[in-house]
Amino acid sequence: MNHRALVSDSCYYDQLFGFPSLSVGLLLADYNHARMQREKTPYASDAGYMLAAYAAFSRDIFRGNKFSLNYTFENGIGWCSKPYDGFTNEDNEFIGNPLSIYFGFGLYARYCVAPHWELILGGELKHFSNGALDRPNKGINTSGISVGAKYYIQPVEPVRKVEYKSFFNPYFFIDISAGWDMNSLMGEWQISIDREKAGDEKYRTKDFKVYSGATIHVAPMYRYSLRYAVGIGLDYSYVPYTGTLQREDEMYRFLEREYSKHVVSLGLYHEVYYKRLTLNLGLAYYLHRELGKMDELFGKPYNETLGLKYALTRSGNVYVGYYVRAHLFRADHMELNIGFRLKTGKGYKTKTW
Repeated sequence: MNHRALVSDSCYYDQLFGFPSLSVGLLLADYNHARMQREKTPYASDAGYMLAAYAAFSRDIFRGNKFSLNYTFENGIGWCSKPYDGFTNEDNEFIGNPLSIYFGFGLYARYCVAPHWELILGGELKHFSNGALDRPNKGINTSGISVGAKYYIQPVEPVRKVEYKSFFNPYFFIDISAGWDMNSLMGEWQISIDREKAGDEKYRTKDFKVYSGATIHVAPMYRYSLRYAVGIGLDYSYVPYTGTLQREDEMYRFLEREYSKHVVSLGLYHEVYYKRLTLNLGLAYYLHRELGKMDELFGKPYNETLGLKYALTRSGNVYVGYYVRAHLFRADHMELNIGFRLKTGKGYKTKTW
């Protein structure tokens, strides 16, 4: 189900984004026929069905009287009918838990065949993963062609431009947030599939502990338009489980390694705003990260972040959000946080969220 602002009753954000649609939906994907079988496995594994409940943001790239192009970004929660099981579904190393995070992106061409109807043809990318909250977690990634039809309860509105008086002046602000991050450990997964290291009890287990830590982010940002802001900041993470990381390394005779409970990175950030919603994209380099050899083997000296924020106040000063941090698209941890935007200069009294 989609909601799209009308030209006659929309706000300045809608005008800037070309009158986007906000949607909620359900997705059912059949992966039963994607068979996985190693040479030494006597049976074939599969991922079963994936069900997702999601919210989506869609906007036009081009919109004419009959023909239009648009893209859609989807985010939600997924459920897998056949996740990894060490003895009955052991080669499905893509999804390790029934619950997962869902991301989708699509590019679509639409043609209006009647006042209430559009035909749709597009290409889609879909991703399911545990966000590092469970193992294994390679993630399911698919691409494909989509065909469909859309029915509008009200007739499709003709395109016309409405002039709005701009009230925005660029300004600086400081984004300060604190969070709680969660992840499972790659080392525990490697040990679980090694019979000599895991022993009978932990061999091919599907029960992995979730570890947690604390994070603090401080980022001076420049909001150069109503829709966009860019900035640079420091991220700090407190990692209380370094003793577990050391014991895992020692099982593989990775000795005399450095371990620190403090992780610091320097990042570049870009944000996209739509009313109270914010999409946050980041790329950061670790200034300090000493978490042992296993982390070196499966981690990277840099990380990428993708997250969403929702402003709790009309001024946008206080928000809640979540992030997924990854190393070259491999999830490292998931974070829930609460933040505060300290506006300066001309932005002090501007209610733009």
